[in-house]
Amino acid sequence: MGLFDKLVGDSESEKTKEVVQTFEPIIIDSQDVVRELKNIATVNKVDASIVDFNLLKISTLYKLEGEDEWNEVDQSGLSIFDDDTYFLNPKLKIEQHFKVEIFDSRAQLISTPLPEISLGANKNLTRVIATVKKSLDIRFTSDFENRLIEAINKKKVRAKILVGIREGAMRKEVKKIASMVRVNNIIEKDVTFIAMEGIDPIAPVDDNFIEHYKKKVNTEDQNGRVDYSRRGYLQAVGEGEVILEYIKPQEGATGKTCRGLYLSINAPKITHDGAINITENIIKKEDDKTIRYIAKRSGYIKYDGGSYDIQDEMEISEVNFKTTGSIEAGLDRNVKINIKENDVFKDAIGTGMSVESTELNVDGNVGSQANIRAKTVKIGGQTHKTSTIWAETANITVHRGSLEAKEVVVDRLEGGKIIGDVVRIKSMIGGEVIAKEIYVEELFSNALITTTDLVEIKTLKGSNNKFVVDPASTSVFKQESGSLKEKIDQTKKLLEKIPKQLKNKKSVIDKNKQSVEMIKEKIAELKGEGKKPPVTFMGKLRDYQQLVNEYNALLKSLKDTKFQLQDLQEELKALQSKIFSARIVNHSPWKEYNEIKFKLISPDVEIQHMTKEHEISKVITLAEAANGDYRINRSSEYTK
Repeated sequence: MGLFDKLVGDSESEKTKEVVQTFEPIIIDSQDVVRELKNIATVNKVDASIVDFNLLKISTLYKLEGEDEWNEVDQSGLSIFDDDTYFLNPKLKIEQHFKVEIFDSRAQLISTPLPEISLGANKNLTRVIATVKKSLDIRFTSDFENRLIEAINKKKVRAKILVGIREGAMRKEVKKIASMVRVNNIIEKDVTFIAMEGIDPIAPVDDNFIEHYKKKVNTEDQNGRVDYSRRGYLQAVGEGEVILEYIKPQEGATGKTCRGLYLSINAPKITHDGAINITENIIKKEDDKTIRYIAKRSGYIKYDGGSYDIQDEMEISEVNFKTTGSIEAGLDRNVKINIKENDVFKDAIGTGMSVESTELNVDGNVGSQANIRAKTVKIGGQTHKTSTIWAETANITVHRGSLEAKEVVVDRLEGGKIIGDVVRIKSMIGGEVIAKEIYVEELFSNALITTTDLVEIKTLKGSNNKFVVDPASTSVFKQESGSLKEKIDQTKKLLEKIPKQLKNKKSVIDKNKQSVEMIKEKIAELKGEGKKPPVTFMGKLRDYQQLVNEYNALLKSLKDTKFQLQDLQEELKALQSKIFSARIVNHSPWKEYNEIKFKLISPDVEIQHMTKEHEISKVITLAEAANGDYRINRSSEYTK
């Protein structure tokens, strides 16, 4: 039931008549039919739901404000209101009078039923929607179309909607429904259409000044909790990015309801009328609706002395919760941050702080739980053991935390962890390094060093160090080898299935071979006699030939899959073969209890060597013997 049906009830629905005392029909002329229906129900002491009416005549009157006389327009002239400009005229007044016959619905003969109809409307009452409900119990009559239009119009009258005005779409849809009922005598599904359309008002646009670059600061964490450390101390932008925007005030447009009521609008509010000052690093672009301010270069926004600018280098004393909060300038914004605090008893980057920029130079220390991301990182102090750093290149004086970078230079590694491509360490005391190439000038004890290519030690001063050559230690190798292993497993599973499929098809072929030969002979005999072979014979031959083709295709697939498995296994073997070119180089005598291990993937084998005191093995590598075993080679001569 639609919006208006809830208000006015559903008196259009046909009712089974009873032999009861009814009131006589009455004809009246009124602007408010609903009020008349209620009055008659009261006078006759009956329920309002049984009082119904027929529309006999609709009189439409209009005039402009200030005119004395009303003008009447007949149905053919109602198209004047289809013109939006005319209909929207605020001085235009429209009235409708309805001549109706009001009657007791219980006294009416049962006629051919109409489908159920409901009306709805939008909030502004500028669009009225009619829905003709699905009906399987309906019959077409010559007056079906007119009766359906009248039923909709009665709904409009009850809802005080203008009738006959701006309803061209409705009449087209009703005609389609009538055609459908004429052919099928049913309405298969609900049909919804516009019963009348007024004019929507267009709201004015208030002016507004938007600092887009500030919107990029998200203070909520992944759980929706506010992280007060992310206060947007520095807002970075990229070249070509819209950083500021002034929305110009825009006039709106008035509207008119489906009751003919004028909908006025307010003037736009203007609250940002001051000039915006910018430097040469920002471009101004203007059109009819907005003025946009666009970054001419990457950097961070600086607002100083009433003017906006973009700069690429910032110098601050420290980063902590109290003064700056976390700084997230982005890796690709070309922002260089210099943090000058160098007191050995203070943290230049405080506890729990995050710093992200293109380049970061820290004179002092990095505190606990700090998180750093930058393309280039330089730290003059020491990093806390719970700090994390990601970079492309990193240069750190004393490292105790976790670091991942392509190229790394560390003066002293004290128990920290480094993952990289090329790592250079002056002094290493414990800790872990995983990289392709690792160079250590001075190595003490309790270190774990994992490589794919090279470890080179200038001076070894301790024991209990572990050197591991593992091709799978790099992420690239893990991805490649993982993909190859997955393909090998899939290929092996496929090879397990194909022989069974071949056996089944071969069995069917052998079982039917004799009968197929007999069919071929019979077909040849019939053709020799000039007779057409039966369709069933030809069908059986086709089925048999298709089975043979499938069998041959499977044989080829089995052969190809075996070759594919062989290729994949060779590829995996070649991938790990670089382990034989990997080297552990020590330019000084070995200490005892240093472990050297080479790890293979296929086969899953570890070859181990434990060094002895004063052992002279400058270059240690892995070799494969003729019998397929593996051995460790130790050379006392160093060659590049």
